[in-house]
Amino acid sequence: MDMQARAVTYGALRDIKSALDAASSPDDFFAETEVILNDPQNILELPLNLGVPDPLDPGAQQASARDENNAPLVYEYLGALDRANASDRRLWTFLAFVTFREYMEKRWPLEQDKNWKSRVEDRWLMLNATRGKLVRHGIARLWWVTTLTYDVTCQHPLSRAAGDPFAYTREAFHREDRIMALFDRESGALPELVRSVLDHIAQGGAFSDEKHIRALMVEITLVYGYRDLGTLDKAEMRKVIDGSFVVQHPYAV
Repeated sequence: MDMQARAVTYGALRDIKSALDAASSPDDFFAETEVILNDPQNILELPLNLGVPDPLDPGAQQASARDENNAPLVYEYLGALDRANASDRRLWTFLAFVTFREYMEKRWPLEQDKNWKSRVEDRWLMLNATRGKLVRHGIARLWWVTTLTYDVTCQHPLSRAAGDPFAYTREAFHREDRIMALFDRESGALPELVRSVLDHIAQGGAFSDEKHIRALMVEITLVYGYRDLGTLDKAEMRKVIDGSFVVQHPYAV
């Protein structure tokens, strides 16, 4: 089996976007992308072999909780990429349209979506590798959230208790609303901060409420504006997080 790693070319990215703009239906769009991706001139061979990926499980009715298990599989398949390669829109587009096509069609289907072209640009095609795009894209999000939460030595509370280096990854993907709340902002690029927030959320009850998580991250973002959170130790980080909870939820026990 061919294990050569590949990406699309910049020209192919432009052609796929043009096909999307011109398509009148998902079927028309996929038919055109098949032509584009079957042209060898549109495929870039990368200088590495990744092996054969484990299949990803989209779950019943695109159940987001299945990504708790899918994210570690993508991370283990791609490995610890450097940030430049991990931000390459050509790689993520190839992975979505080719390598993990079956998962994408079931997890992020287009047929029943009235705004299917927007879904293509959000989840399938990566035209710009911004932070928001990287945590929205159907495959990139699985790798990026994992690389920011992976605890290889299980030294942090959740992973130590579970004996699982991906425990924080699974906590992050436990509910879909957590991904954008935690990672679509500058503070979400700090693994120590992210793990501390996930420790806080894992307490359950009001701590894991969607509105509370959003309010907590807004407060942390304000703090991040005048303090370098990346220099805080665990105890100081916890004070920032718990202090935000008191401010936002004075009724909490």
